[in-house]
Amino acid sequence: MRIKYLSPLSDLEAELKPLFSNEYMLAFFKYFCDVIESQMWWRRKARNTRSDAEVFLRVFFYSEITGRSIDSASERLNKYFLNKKKGKQKINADGRKKREVPHQTEVNKLLRRVGLEKARAILRACLDNQLLEALKLNLISRKVNILIDFTEHFYYGKRRDKMIKGTNRRKGTSRMRHYLGFSILSREIHLFAGLEQMAKGQSKVSLIIRFLEHLIDLGFELNYVMIDREFYQAELLKDIKNLKGEVLIPSKSYKKVNTMIEEYL
Repeated sequence: MRIKYLSPLSDLEAELKPLFSNEYMLAFFKYFCDVIESQMWWRRKARNTRSDAEVFLRVFFYSEITGRSIDSASERLNKYFLNKKKGKQKINADGRKKREVPHQTEVNKLLRRVGLEKARAILRACLDNQLLEALKLNLISRKVNILIDFTEHFYYGKRRDKMIKGTNRRKGTSRMRHYLGFSILSREIHLFAGLEQMAKGQSKVSLIIRFLEHLIDLGFELNYVMIDREFYQAELLKDIKNLKGEVLIPSKSYKKVNTMIEEYL
């Protein structure tokens, strides 16, 4: 089976390079869509909609993984696929240019039918299948290293709720979305494995342990779990030990220390 990719890789690489590489990222995307649509996704097209569920799923994936809004994800993907397409862009009867990717309103309409929880379950199922396919193809081993880190996506909208946090790291906005990213490293293959948005006051320990337990339920074993110093908590270290994982925490971001960690992994 040929590897299928989700979205413009150079775009994703620029945004999420610290979290994962793109070589096998979301491999066999078309296959996942076919399987999941048949079981979880609303299979028929929405009324007055020319896009099928796979395209909607692609927009949702890109939005979730990059932390972008549905509107931003839709526009960036539409621009990307229009640039790839040869020939003159078609014009609708009302004068608007024909889109290659559904607009935000269409995506949100379908997401409301599906529900946010089911949509997130679809994302989780796709990521799980990616890991299991990589294991089946012997690209990775059953015993894996886990890398965990925060990623921030600055927010310029008007929403003010527990999912939008404050920040002073960006000019032009004092708001951000805060995500906890998970990736696995095995046999020099680096795969994105999960992304959880952090709410104000939410414990990162419970999210991390829940992800690691889920990974074990899939049949994987923990080797080393690499976390930054800001994650240092006795409770977390104890829980990871109970899951038979070893914790690596870099003391300083020196070149020599980073090299030693890379060699150790």
